Amino acid sequence: MSMKTRVLQCVCCLLVVGGLSASAVLAPAESGLPADPAEAASGSSGVIIPAPSGSPGPTGSAAPAAPPEAPEVPGLDASTGAAAPADAAPSEAVPPAAPPADDTAQGDPLEGKPVVSSQGLGPAGVPGAWHLVFDEEFNTLNPGVWTPYWFNDCDPKSKMNGVKTCSSNITVANGEAVLQLSDSDSGALLSTNPKDGVSGHVGFQYTTGYVEARIYFPGTCSGGIYNWPAWWTTGQSYPKTGEIDIAEPLAGNMSTVYHSASGGELGSAIVGCWAGGYHTYGVHRMAGVNDIYFDGRKVYSYSSQDGNAPHYLLLNVGLNPNQRTFGPAGAIKVDWVRVWQ
Repeated sequence: MSMKTRVLQCVCCLLVVGGLSASAVLAPAESGLPADPAEAASGSSGVIIPAPSGSPGPTGSAAPAAPPEAPEVPGLDASTGAAAPADAAPSEAVPPAAPPADDTAQGDPLEGKPVVSSQGLGPAGVPGAWHLVFDEEFNTLNPGVWTPYWFNDCDPKSKMNGVKTCSSNITVANGEAVLQLSDSDSGALLSTNPKDGVSGHVGFQYTTGYVEARIYFPGTCSGGIYNWPAWWTTGQSYPKTGEIDIAEPLAGNMSTVYHSASGGELGSAIVGCWAGGYHTYGVHRMAGVNDIYFDGRKVYSYSSQDGNAPHYLLLNVGLNPNQRTFGPAGAIKVDWVRVWQ
């Protein structure tokens, strides 16, 4: 064999080795996607991601149970729709800050421009060793994870925030869930309650960890947020197991509210313009303490009284008579929902 032939063979070997090394960088464990290729190719949404050995996993995945005889309607659905009472002890309202410098497609929250949170190793702005256990990208609606109504579809006996919850008012496609009011009596809701009695619905719950969603609330900076939307988590026995209203516009103004086991409310208005643009809204739920984050910045913190009971996830749109806007113009849009532990 000639010297020229030997040199050509060595060059080819080096190119093959280099190509294998480059592809190995994109291992599933680093990409944030399911390790099972079949699952990744299925296009299903609401992926509950297994924890690595020795790491905590999701607290949910209980089998469906029979629905309660008379479903409780937790939280602000009950009557008032008001923020924290005057004798509550809210912290000083904190204006929104610009998102972390390492995020992409950033914008100015005061201008209502999109702000994108990273799907990397953990939630933006919250330090720690995080493992992504739930990742909903809303490419389709996964009925094993989400129920598109509150216990009964479009039933006057199953109202939330003043309206029936109708699956017909929800569209899920192309990486986005859209929830709207079709009229003054018909709104929308998505729930991961594992005990809503819906056949085939497993749902999802968590106890401690970080829960976040990227949401577009409709409205304008001058006129406020339309309708009565909310992004929240709650347990199976209200108020004993508590309710965390992570982001809940009330009368057009953004607020965060906690309903405690004692039946009291603790909350704060969050100043700034949260209408007309995408922002991230999350809660870091710890033992006896909840920290609320908007766009990766802690805006409120308080002591909790629910014993860190399992909570499921909810997104809904109800009716505010003074802010109502029907159809697509008044819809909330949800880009993704993620949970880290």
